[in-house]
Amino acid sequence: MPDIDPRKAPTYYILLMALWVYGFAAIDRDLPAPVVFLSLLAAGAVQVGLGYAIGRWEAVAMAAVPVLLALAAGGRASGLWITVAVLMVFPGAPLIALGVYARRWHAERHDDSPDAWLYGENSD
Repeated sequence: MPDIDPRKAPTYYILLMALWVYGFAAIDRDLPAPVVFLSLLAAGAVQVGLGYAIGRWEAVAMAAVPVLLALAAGGRASGLWITVAVLMVFPGAPLIALGVYARRWHAERHDDSPDAWLYGENSD
């Protein structure tokens, strides 16, 4: 799988979350439960992917983007932005943090530098 450029990852994230938020905002009827479940899983995968692509703890601040998009889509009187804010507190921001942690863990475990033995890496 090719790596996403950490400088382009926020742009991709904003576009995907805009599609997700505006997709829910534009629908004026109830969706079937499996569709809602799969769209929430897809959004969760995007959160983890963002954290992994950026690989820095500052990426967790991107959790505010869907809330701002929902606020712009529905307005202050809409309950959409409140729902998205709750979803970004948990599980959104922790999933971004999980992606950052996974990126750092992977980089540490696959360190090819000569001093990797200092950090307890197994030399295979």
